[in-house]
Amino acid sequence: MAQEMEFRLLGPLLVNCRETAVPLPRGHQRAVLAALLLSANQVVTVDGLAEVLWGQDLPASARLTVQNYVKRLRIALRQAGRDRIGTRPNSYLIRVDTGELDIPRFEVLVASACAAARDGSWDQAAADAAAALALWRGEPLADVESPALALREVPRLAELRLQAVEARLEADLRLGRHMDAVPELQRLTRTHPLREHLHALLMLALYQSERQGEAMGAYAAARQSLIDELGVDPGSELRELHQRILAADPSLAARRPELSTADPAPAAVPRQLPGAIAHFAGRVGELTALTTLLDEADSSTPGPVVISTVGGTAGVGKTALAVR
Repeated sequence: MAQEMEFRLLGPLLVNCRETAVPLPRGHQRAVLAALLLSANQVVTVDGLAEVLWGQDLPASARLTVQNYVKRLRIALRQAGRDRIGTRPNSYLIRVDTGELDIPRFEVLVASACAAARDGSWDQAAADAAAALALWRGEPLADVESPALALREVPRLAELRLQAVEARLEADLRLGRHMDAVPELQRLTRTHPLREHLHALLMLALYQSERQGEAMGAYAAARQSLIDELGVDPGSELRELHQRILAADPSLAARRPELSTADPAPAAVPRQLPGAIAHFAGRVGELTALTTLLDEADSSTPGPVVISTVGGTAGVGKTALAVR
């Protein structure tokens, strides 16, 4: 069942009421709303909201300005159904029901995907990770004018998103979808060259795709990046996987993808003769010879298979004769 309202921060700030976008004031009002949503159902002080907008360099009218912003937001959200922003002593609180805000939903799905991966429930891990990533519509807080919020929230959300990506890709490998995962893993290891688990997944995907040489090359590249950037060798995960690939460990072999019972059966391929022409004339001698051969092959005495060839230039009626 769809939520009455939906608040979305994993991309540009968006508020929907019964699947219709709610017009929101632009500028600092959006930053105030984002700050309240990031602390949904908890009090946020006026001073805290002011710091979100101006940092430590507060204007003299900061408190009054924040109050005016909240007033405008109240009006916008009230038009969508009911009062959402409550007043407390020197603070405000926005009421959000379970499932209405995308960030908590995302966090729950990521935790579920990671737990399923630890338990080896790869179908569940893939489904939860995909559902978590589907909530993203771009950079979080993309149109919110607040460096303080961006510094506080965006790195944490980006890390969780990367965990979801890793869980989905690992599930893909475990479910036999290694070939599809290789291009994405190659891109991710270039973007995050110090993230060893991504390198391990790339090595495994390449190995399962029967590209052992490239898997060894991926290990060498990961090792060099770690040495160049941090002055350290790869950790135990990469080193152990490297040795297992060298030893052709059978447990690393790709799993054959399973067909879902919900998949439709393959369509039957017709195997039949072309249709006969409406009017056929002539070729009496040829028809007599072919019919005689068929009659002989139809006897009860076992014998060789009879094969006849009809020859001639294009358009003389070879197919029509054979069908007849």
